[in-house]
Amino acid sequence: MIDRIIIDNFATIEHLSFDLGSGFNVITGETGAGKSVLVTAISTVLGDRADTSMVRTGADRAFIQIAGTKAGEDVILSREILSSGKSVSKLNGEMVTLGQIRAFCADWVDIHGQYDNQQILDQENHIHITDRFHAEAISGELETLRQFYDAYKAAQKEYDDLLRAEAEAVRQKDYYDFEYKYIEGLHLALGEDEELRERLALMKNSEKIFQAVRSSYDALCGSEYDNNGSVLGALGHVTSELSAVEEYSDQIKGLSSQASDAYYSLEDVSSALRDIMSGLSFSEADLDAVSERLSVIEDAKRKYNKNIEEIIEYQNELSIKLDMIQNFDHEKARLADAAHKKRTELEDQAEHVSEIRHIIAARLSSAVTKELRDLEFANSEFSIDIQRQGDIGPLGFDRVEFLISTNPGDPLMPLTKIASGGEISRIMLAFKRIIGESDSVETMIFDEIDTGISGHTALVVGKKLSEISDHRQIISVTHLPQIAAYGDDNFLISKSIDSDKSFTNIEHLDRDGKTAMIATLFSGSADSENALQAARELIGEAEKSKS
Repeated sequence: MIDRIIIDNFATIEHLSFDLGSGFNVITGETGAGKSVLVTAISTVLGDRADTSMVRTGADRAFIQIAGTKAGEDVILSREILSSGKSVSKLNGEMVTLGQIRAFCADWVDIHGQYDNQQILDQENHIHITDRFHAEAISGELETLRQFYDAYKAAQKEYDDLLRAEAEAVRQKDYYDFEYKYIEGLHLALGEDEELRERLALMKNSEKIFQAVRSSYDALCGSEYDNNGSVLGALGHVTSELSAVEEYSDQIKGLSSQASDAYYSLEDVSSALRDIMSGLSFSEADLDAVSERLSVIEDAKRKYNKNIEEIIEYQNELSIKLDMIQNFDHEKARLADAAHKKRTELEDQAEHVSEIRHIIAARLSSAVTKELRDLEFANSEFSIDIQRQGDIGPLGFDRVEFLISTNPGDPLMPLTKIASGGEISRIMLAFKRIIGESDSVETMIFDEIDTGISGHTALVVGKKLSEISDHRQIISVTHLPQIAAYGDDNFLISKSIDSDKSFTNIEHLDRDGKTAMIATLFSGSADSENALQAARELIGEAEKSKS
């Protein structure tokens, strides 16, 4: 329930602060006085989009606050709109998102405006309206249905993707096979190209290398004809001499050891040089073979714009694709079976949801019919038609449409085709009454519910709103005296102009003020005794019907 509303610097409202009653609150005022501004402000604090143009001219921010109770707990909800474009919402002093505000207010305050009438005229909304009635019986099953739907769509997509992949793969099979065999025939080895380049350089410079190695070897070991001038020969002599006297001096012993190490190290070098010389014998055919192999590898690298490692990885990818093509039938069968199982789960759940929905629709039809009779549809008949569609969506396979007959003997026809503006207002009120009770909404706000009605029908609507207020708070913005007469708390919105600025004010009316206001709605003036008398009689009739 809303106890107090405070609005600062919102459009024509400089400052408003007023308290609401717990029953039927009626707000009236002349056209342009600010009734719609008040409703817009309330809608904004409850989570609607904030429009910076609503910040009052000359102010840098607008502020709206609602204080009340929800399920017995105190609630303070506020929205600050800055002229710069930002807005801040708070719930009990803590900043919250608009999504959190809307979720919090969903079962607290419900606003009905002209747009809601259009909603009921859209057949696609009928399934949502039906499911809101006794939502506790179907919401969990709908969530399960959505999960099954998402799972089925994912499984079906996986199967469809495989079919597309198969068609593309089959088209590419010959190409994959050719590429794989080509790379397989290369017999590539990691680092092979570097080894070949090194070997080719060695072959091309073998004579020069041989001369340098031969000369180095001869310097170390001496020639086959003369070993006396060799480095190893001289180092061997040094080692022998020092070894003979090393026992007399630790220093000499150390030098002898170093000379011995150097001798054996150079002996290893000479052995390696000898091996190189023995391996430097290349034929022209050997050179051609290495050059040709390197050329083949370089061609492959240029063809694929990849190095050897990447070409081998590409070959592995081709192997996987070729294996997949060979195994498509098995994989298709597996995915088709998985999609079929998901579809079966989905169909079973859709059937279950439809059974629950039929039960809910029957109860809703009966409840709406009763409400409509209370709202002067004495000979009306209301029904909810549920037809099975060809496919299943996240809400199941049901197509839901509201049917109505407003005259005796007339067949049931789609609501969207036959109802007049006044009838739609009353029908929407019937739904609000029923579904609002099912939702346990604590406060219901009706903005111009009286569209298209007058006279006795307006009295009926006023009485129905009053009846609803026995169980929850009602706020109704109206211009009809028949509805205003039923108000437990009546408010008058007025607008004044001072220094070329508009100011919207609100006044809580006592009994005399209520009578004058209703007289004004009758005749345009509170000075008419006839209008005042009519107002008193109307208020009396309303009070009598409530007692």
